[in-house]
Amino acid sequence: MEKVSVLLAVYCPEKRYLEEQLKSLDCQTYENMEILIFDDSVGERCEERVFQQCLKHKPYRILPYKENNLGYVKAFEYLTEQSDGAYVAFCDQDDVWDKRKIEKCVECLNRDKTLLVATDRKLIDENGKVICPSVRRSSKSPSENWNTYDDIGKANFFLCHAPGMSLVARGDFVRSTVPFSRYTGHDKWLISCACAVGKVSYLDQPLVSYRRHGNNVSGVLVGIHSKKDYREKRVLPHLKLIQEFSRRYPEYKGCKEALAFAQARMKHDIPKILKYRSLAPDLAKFEIFLAFMPEFAVKMCIRILQSKK
Repeated sequence: MEKVSVLLAVYCPEKRYLEEQLKSLDCQTYENMEILIFDDSVGERCEERVFQQCLKHKPYRILPYKENNLGYVKAFEYLTEQSDGAYVAFCDQDDVWDKRKIEKCVECLNRDKTLLVATDRKLIDENGKVICPSVRRSSKSPSENWNTYDDIGKANFFLCHAPGMSLVARGDFVRSTVPFSRYTGHDKWLISCACAVGKVSYLDQPLVSYRRHGNNVSGVLVGIHSKKDYREKRVLPHLKLIQEFSRRYPEYKGCKEALAFAQARMKHDIPKILKYRSLAPDLAKFEIFLAFMPEFAVKMCIRILQSKK
């Protein structure tokens, strides 16, 4: 049985959520696993006794603190660099894992001969009540309805096709992708990297419960107040991501189409946005609509939408 490194990044966690997450790790049926923990908080950090009390059956290692906050992506990059497992799993601080998650994901990777596997997920509220038993079955989005061996890499640049806590991947592959891009999350980066050099699997079972609460809900319009904000904070990073990815993986054929779509979005080139809309249909519709709206109307709509958060 090969080793799995579970990478847990912590930042000012809600104690009860963290304890529930840790206990779900401790109950994993897969035996050969080590939990690597990095607390990215500055100042008051999580007490080690929390880990001692909750992780009674699984070995864990707390990595040395850093003087400054690394941020979400760099924290997982640091954890990745310190890992040595044949497989790597990414873990957030407030979710809950099915006890067979690691076991089933490792089986899937070996059966399909793929680099990375993503699973379906449940949604739970702050009290652990299931509010959606299957994200895949409740969504019509292409990002939630893909299958094993699909080349999702180019579409994934624009809309992440699986959140990090649902991913398990081969360790050597994950470590080869460091440094992670600073223009996106580690999950989106890893999925596209896996498509560039191999294949990905989808395991159609909700093996993780994603917790929705006030501190982790975000949206596409957070920090956006105008068309200029949207272009600089939502459109430009996609272009820079694809440019960086093209330099790292020049042989990946999906980059050409993705780059054309990203450039069209930057230039408000509606004919080309329509041409490549299959990469992100809802995004294309939204941005075409946005292009025809006067600035005052955009600002008013954004304020209304943000007030309903």
